[in-house]
Amino acid sequence: MIRGRFYILIGTLCGALVLSPGAHADDGWTLWERPVDLNGQALGGWQRKQVFEAERWCRGAMTSAINRTLRAGWKDGRPDPKAKMAEYQCLPEGEDARSRDR
Repeated sequence: MIRGRFYILIGTLCGALVLSPGAHADDGWTLWERPVDLNGQALGGWQRKQVFEAERWCRGAMTSAINRTLRAGWKDGRPDPKAKMAEYQCLPEGEDARSRDR
């Protein structure tokens, strides 16, 4: 009974991955960053940080960058108002985050 449910779950997840829209495997992905305040308001423009050969690598780097930013933003168990916060996004190579803000 449990094994059958497990196979149904795995089949459903694999089907979702196959049917989900995504970029081609050979397309590059760019990690973008921009500074924000503690309320999430942009303090500057988007900056291109790094290019990756796959979306998953870009998203992994984005997760690491978010974790570093959040760890640095805490002091004595509270948010540090002087901390530098940032917003991140991964976009397919050729898309420019700066053009999305206009």
